[in-house]
Amino acid sequence: MTQYRWLLMDADNTLFDFDAAEEFALTRTLVRFGISPTPEIKAQYRSINSSLWLAYDQGKISQEALGPKRFQLLFESGDFPGQPGDPTQWSAFFLDTLADCPTLLPGAEALCRRLSDRYILSLTTNGVSHVQRRRLKNSPLARYFEDRVFISGEMGCRKPEKAYFDLVLSTLGVGNQRSKVLVVGDSLSSDIKGAFYSRLDSVWLRRSGARPGVLTPTFEVENLPQLGRLLGVDRYVNIPL
Repeated sequence: MTQYRWLLMDADNTLFDFDAAEEFALTRTLVRFGISPTPEIKAQYRSINSSLWLAYDQGKISQEALGPKRFQLLFESGDFPGQPGDPTQWSAFFLDTLADCPTLLPGAEALCRRLSDRYILSLTTNGVSHVQRRRLKNSPLARYFEDRVFISGEMGCRKPEKAYFDLVLSTLGVGNQRSKVLVVGDSLSSDIKGAFYSRLDSVWLRRSGARPGVLTPTFEVENLPQLGRLLGVDRYVNIPL
């Protein structure tokens, strides 16, 4: 993989264990507002949330509207006793709790440490700005990305828009070396689609049960150890499964 110089790495469910953070934050939010955190309610929330984030990737809803909207739709779809409360308050509490969960996927710190010896690492994310900033600051990954953190809410554009990647590449000073840029992420609708629009190579971190889409990534891996092997750093670090 010596042909690449820059890695544009997604945050959630690529390096950070977003599922674990979401589980913690959602449970605390439900309990905070007097709702039993049943598996059924959580599954309904995740279904709604997934649909809204897909709409965000497609430019159909703003990030500001997405937060309260997912709880509003949850109230409307679930069997809640009385009035559950203000979805804006729910969203604020949920995001604040989420920001305190910098849990990483197994091997993420070791992988970034070794990758940083070979590549220029950048973090590219559609996540909520203050949440991502706090999680990164409180994790051991901040040193590997330094000021190369690109959060869509701070940029006026989002993955998968070409404008987002053009701005990232311009800031990094890539110039006419786009062939030396590799996009790494778990989302077909933002990471891989964005790479395709911007004519960049990509690695799809395919999560268990994920189905292929219309677009084909340049590479595909199932976990961080495989990503380490693909990028040529597996010989230097023991990355646990």
